[in-house]
Amino acid sequence: MRNVFQFLLLALLINQDLKAQIFDVGPTGKENVLPVEGGSIVIKIDSVTPLNILIGKLNDDWTFRETGKGYWIGYTNDMFAIASRGDEAIPVLVNFFKNTQKEKGKIGALYTLHLIGIQRQIVGRFVERFTNRKARLALLGLLKEKNYAYDIVELLMRDPWKSDLPYFFEILRSEKDDEITWPIISSLDRYKIPGLPVNNQLPKDLNGLNIRLKVENENVLERDFDFNAQIKKALREFGNKYPNSIKIESELYNAELSKYYTTKLSSLLNISELIRSLGIEPNSPFNYERIGCKIQSYVRDGKLYFCTIKTAQEILCHWWSNLSLSEKEEFK
Repeated sequence: MRNVFQFLLLALLINQDLKAQIFDVGPTGKENVLPVEGGSIVIKIDSVTPLNILIGKLNDDWTFRETGKGYWIGYTNDMFAIASRGDEAIPVLVNFFKNTQKEKGKIGALYTLHLIGIQRQIVGRFVERFTNRKARLALLGLLKEKNYAYDIVELLMRDPWKSDLPYFFEILRSEKDDEITWPIISSLDRYKIPGLPVNNQLPKDLNGLNIRLKVENENVLERDFDFNAQIKKALREFGNKYPNSIKIESELYNAELSKYYTTKLSSLLNISELIRSLGIEPNSPFNYERIGCKIQSYVRDGKLYFCTIKTAQEILCHWWSNLSLSEKEEFK
């Protein structure tokens, strides 16, 4: 009887394990195939409905498909149908974006432009091939739309082009609204620009710096948890404990830092983990689609500085203005 019980228990565990392991099949890279967890969906393209009617449907109450993976975008059937029209759809989408009053319509237009940009071909998990220059210029041209800068930069940074940089710095030279400047600045690490004066590599002698935070229910994320306060508390603790190595710009304590942040910091926290948690870790593959918090860091004279987006903007614009014409030519 005991052997029968053990056999049934083992069979149950194996069955549960197999159910938990949904095999993650890599994208085919073929047109009109949407990867999802465990497989893919072949999209049937509507080639009959007129383009303007398809684009108008972006104003409807559509939802992204569930892909099971955060790095795969669940484009809708209508988005695929519009994108199949190629360059013809780009100016119509831009005009639609500028004229529709509906947020759903604007978001739908941006993601459809992106789908045109990747030629309806989804190729990887942390890699993407954006190949349509006209679609890219269309997205860049909408970047000063305050309420959608975050979404546009999220799409562009999935496959960063160095030719984005002149457009970025044209905006950074004069823009004062950090809803526009923050996504741009936070995305720059994805571009792997030599000599960039923010988000530098942390010196080895700073890696071991750590603090202890008082964290209640460390493994439980409460619905009303104050992410903004926990970040500021961690910054204050690091600044107080290591005043000769870590400098905190005081204005950070008055700023909203965590608009999209949903991570609870550990009670035992080292400086590298904090930087990684804030989404400002240099050369991180997980920054593929993460813009991070409204905070930047830089290393100068062996010290680590945490600063506001405004300060980072000033540092970056100074760096850009001091590049020679030949150096700027590399970004065209």
